[in-house]
Amino acid sequence: MTTAVQVTGLTRQYVMGGEPLEVLRGVDLSIAYGEIVCVMGPSGSGKSTLLNIVGGLDRPTSGSVVVAGSDLARMDDEQLAVYRRRQVGFVFQSFNLIGTMTARRNVELPLLFSGEPEDQRTARAAAALQAVGLGHRLDHKPTELSGGEQQRVAIARASVNEPAIMLADEPTGNLDTHTGQEILSLITSMNAEGRTFLITTHDRAVAKAVAHRIVTIVDGAIARIEQGGTL
Repeated sequence: MTTAVQVTGLTRQYVMGGEPLEVLRGVDLSIAYGEIVCVMGPSGSGKSTLLNIVGGLDRPTSGSVVVAGSDLARMDDEQLAVYRRRQVGFVFQSFNLIGTMTARRNVELPLLFSGEPEDQRTARAAAALQAVGLGHRLDHKPTELSGGEQQRVAIARASVNEPAIMLADEPTGNLDTHTGQEILSLITSMNAEGRTFLITTHDRAVAKAVAHRIVTIVDGAIARIEQGGTL
């Protein structure tokens, strides 16, 4: 399969109290188009830092991250902003929806930032919401939606630009078990249609339910890579 993400020799260091703190240490990881990879690890292990670097929200100290053929380490701030708008979709644990906007307007935001004409934005946002089972909730605001519905809106927003990869940070963390299972089923269905996912989770059952591969990070390094429950 064609490689969507290639991480090579990735390190990330911060300085805290005048001392270097190594958060990622020599991470190598390939993700193929159409694959779901779940990253697990204890708090502070570096899994969220890895997700942020692949998403262009943070920069590596050394090493390379190539997504859809583009090396993020070589991009300036403006190029990274374009990359975030067009190549990646973000799904957050806390949904991060704008409360004053309807579901459709929330989903339109990536298209607005990409300069899409209004009529196309409206149509594409409606189609994305229809795809996640919310075609009947287009004009509802987040406060009028359940937690599961809000996460579906967030997934529609993340996918509306047809990104190379979708990044999900604990996507079921704020949901009850039943609703979380519905979101995992949606992710699996989208993957079956060709979507690529990199997901962080603390829940092994979540990883086993959706992942092709499970990557465990300990102290900033990959401790093991194993098959998920979908293989």
